[in-house]
Amino acid sequence: MLSVFAAVLATSLFGIPLAYGVAQYFLGDERAEAERAADTVAIAVAADVLRGRPPTDLPGTDGDITVGLYATDGARLAGVGPARADAVVRHAGNGRVASADDTSGQLVVAVPVTDGAEVTGIVRAASDYSSVRTRIATAWALMLGLGALAVSVTWLLARRQARRLALPLESLAATAHRLGDGDFSVRTGTSGIPEIDEAGRALDTTAHRLGALVDRERSFSADASHQLRTPLTGLRLGLETALEQPAVGQRAAMLAAIESADQLERTIEDLLSLARDAGPRGALLPVADVVAEVATAWRPVLAGQGRSLDVTVEEELPTGRASAAAVRQVIGVLLDNAVDHGAGTVTLAVRDAGGVLAIDVADEGAGPPDPDLLFHRRAEGARGHGIGLSLARSLAEADGGRLLLSRLRPPVFTLLVPAGAEES
Repeated sequence: MLSVFAAVLATSLFGIPLAYGVAQYFLGDERAEAERAADTVAIAVAADVLRGRPPTDLPGTDGDITVGLYATDGARLAGVGPARADAVVRHAGNGRVASADDTSGQLVVAVPVTDGAEVTGIVRAASDYSSVRTRIATAWALMLGLGALAVSVTWLLARRQARRLALPLESLAATAHRLGDGDFSVRTGTSGIPEIDEAGRALDTTAHRLGALVDRERSFSADASHQLRTPLTGLRLGLETALEQPAVGQRAAMLAAIESADQLERTIEDLLSLARDAGPRGALLPVADVVAEVATAWRPVLAGQGRSLDVTVEEELPTGRASAAAVRQVIGVLLDNAVDHGAGTVTLAVRDAGGVLAIDVADEGAGPPDPDLLFHRRAEGARGHGIGLSLARSLAEADGGRLLLSRLRPPVFTLLVPAGAEES
């Protein structure tokens, strides 16, 4: 509506003065035509008037202009007009052309008939205003039509432009509502309007970041529950053993419970550090300490199944750079996998793999039935939660390492840690 109002205002400011100018133009044109008619008659009758024999009939004129011949005393000698000279005719008696509007609604022009400097008569020409009004009205109607057309075109263009702006904004609002409802896969389209497209790109970036954040939080919840399951199981087994065998002593049970609680706390700290990317990524890895710590935590679990854990660490090892928390969790996942799906003795070995630090976890089981889906998160048909090995590979790759199944049967999982030089 604002654009239409502006168009109407602009058209009015331009059209009203133009309409007045058009009316004045037509009035001036009619006055000039009446004056030409009077001049024509004045020239034609000048000789007769000078000889004192005014004509009884005057030459014809074009259109609806009436002409009358008057003597200098004001009497009408011939033609059409008032019987006595009116003010316009008397004014022309002074030797100058005169024009005015009379009371009957006519345009009157009076032209003197002269002989040198002497006025011998006056020719009066009168034109009806009706023809002028018709011409003015026709011109005004045409101008009004053009103005209405201009306003209509402006309205159509403004409506089209408003629609062009409204559609992408409505789409942007709908996308924002879907994002607010939790659909982080939403993406905006391209409208061709730079400002709206920029807002759409910002919304897409926000949706992507929120989706990644929510996915990471969900993954953290699943990963935390998976990683805390084994320490909680160990804590529960220790307490149940203390209840079933009171003779063993409450102190030993309490110490075992405290150790399990420490492991739980360490696991939680590791998961939070990894989820927030707050760990010292790329730091020198104290591999012997990490392996010894993990082995100490898992030996009781395997012993509960009548199985053993053998640890071997080579003397000369390449330097590895990785987060101790990530390596600790990866080894824990591999040992948990050996406990749940493997058999026999579990071997944890640290070796030099051609200048790269390698950590092997092996058992005497039959190996995975479908190696292609081994590292897929929640693979269909997978036993367990389908989280552990996928999580372990993600943690390894986040630190620049690799986790692979280096042997199928009996299974051997190998964690390759990025190499790094010793700091001086």
